Order: sequence, then C-alpha cells, then structure tokens
Amino acid sequence: MSSLSLAPPRSAVLRAAGLRHRPTLVTLFLVMGAVSLALLVHGWYLRAGLERSGATSCDPAADACLERYKRFLREYGTSMEALDMVLHVLGAGFGAFVGGPLLAREFEHGTVRFVWTQGAGRSRWTVGSLVVAGGALAVVAALFGLLLRWWSAPLALMNGRFSPDLFEQTWPVMVGRVVLTFGVAALAGAVLRRTVAAVGIGLGVSVALPFLAESFRFHYRQPLEEPVHSMRAMALDGRWLGEVWYSDPAGNRISTDAFYEHGDFEQLQALVRDGGYTAHQVYQPADRFWPFEFVEFGWMTALGVAACAAAVWWVRRRAY
Repeated sequence: MSSLSLAPPRSAVLRAAGLRHRPTLVTLFLVMGAVSLALLVHGWYLRAGLERSGATSCDPAADACLERYKRFLREYGTSMEALDMVLHVLGAGFGAFVGGPLLAREFEHGTVRFVWTQGAGRSRWTVGSLVVAGGALAVVAALFGLLLRWWSAPLALMNGRFSPDLFEQTWPVMVGRVVLTFGVAALAGAVLRRTVAAVGIGLGVSVALPFLAESFRFHYRQPLEEPVHSMRAMALDGRWLGEVWYSDPAGNRISTDAFYEHGDFEQLQALVRDGGYTAHQVYQPADRFWPFEFVEFGWMTALGVAACAAAVWWVRRRAY
C-alpha cells in the first residue's frame, strides 16, 4: 500500500489542527469578545454625547455646527484618542500573537518530529495549521472591523471616511493587515524557531504597516483636479483632499508661500473670489472609498498568503 493511501484526508488534518490550536483560538475569541463589549458600551456613550451636542442635526458647513462638534471633541475626544491608539496596535497585533507561536512553538517544544510522523507529513500539517488559524483570525478581524467602523463613525462627521484611522479600521483593510501580520509572524516562527522573536517581528509589521500603506494610498488611482474660487472648506462631499495649489490671473502656477504673502485670510479670499487667482484642489472623490479599501485589502492579503506559502516551503525544504 502506498504512503499516499495511508495519508489522512484533508478534513482530518484540519480537525486535528483545530484541536491542536484550540487554546489559542479560544483565547483569541475571548479577548476580542471582551474588547468588542467595551467598544459597544463606549460607542453608545459617544453617540449619546454626540446627540446631546446637536452636531448630528446641523449643517456641517455652518460655523455654529463646527463649534458644536468641537465641544463634543473637547468632552469625548480624549477617551476616543486613547482607545484608538490601543486599537491601532491591537487589531492587527492579534495576527502576530496567533501566527508567531503557531510554528515556532512546535520547534521549541520539539513536537514537530512527532507531528510529522502521524501520516499527514510536514507540508500538510503546516498548511492545515495555517488555514485553520488564519481563517479563524480573518473572520474575527472582519467582524471586529465592522464593529470598529460603527464605533468610529462620529469622527467621520468632520474628518471624512478617508481619514487614516477611519480607513484602517474598516473591515477589508483590517482583514488584510491581520492576514499579512499573521503570515509574516508565522514565517518568522518557522525560520527563527523562537516564539518571542516571531511575535516581536509580527508586532513590528503591524505597527509599521499603516504608515507604509498611507504613504502611497493616495495614488491607488489617478487623482482628480478641480479649480475653486474660495479659501473656505469646499470639500463637504466626502472627498479626500490631497493637495491645494494656486495660480495667478495669468494662469501661472505659484508657490503656496508666494500666494500667502498677499495678506491675511480675508484678503486671500478676495483674491480667489474676485481677483483672478484660483485655488486648485487635487483630490480623490468619495465614491473611490470602497475601491481603495479593496485595493489595500488585495495587496496586503496577497503578501500575507505569500508569507504563509513561504513558511510551508521552509518547513518542507529547510526544517529538520
């Protein structure tokens, strides 16, 4: 009888992987459940305060409405900022805490040789572990991203959906970040065979990734340009404003410093309204929000899957 016929079916490998990593997955669900409960309570608290401020029922272009929203931020903004900083690391950081020990712990405890002799082989066992843990993590990340989107909605009133914090807390990008962090941590664990080092590398990726993505996110698609004849905020349609430049009455582009040398705000307002000067907005329209979300989800997830594939290759070819 060939060795292939003795190999357990894929479902058995996945069940065994699930049982092996059940304590980690149960801990993940419990911690994320506790965090989600805290977000639900805090979210209702924020919405009650926002409703009392009157900022939800006024014209966002009016100065009075802006003052109401500022009062809301003065009262509730500190708690939102503190919690947002924690969530910034926590969301994707779980990819590191799940992926880092996934393979490294097997090497540290010396259990890999026993696992590899159980019929599944090193490749199938590694793939099963990555699929079970990574799939559960992706589902949790998607649900957590939906909750984060609801919790952070008050910030979108003035900051817009393209605000970096809001953009990164929506479920497609959250899933992409978690999968990439998980894949990198799992690969580090397979190569280094040290749980602490693998988790540390994953956490480093989870912290650095948003800054890396933000540096070129604006250029996922060619931005649009629109001339405006006002110095006041014109982009109340949810657009992502990337740059504003100015031209003189002859149509020549001038530097921002040269334009602002013409006087105070009211004088500059008069120049762009009646004096022949023009402000040019370079922006991404609001209807590109979800396409941008899935672009970022796509490349992050692809890199995460590639890291997982590299971990399987390393275990198969290099691990002894």
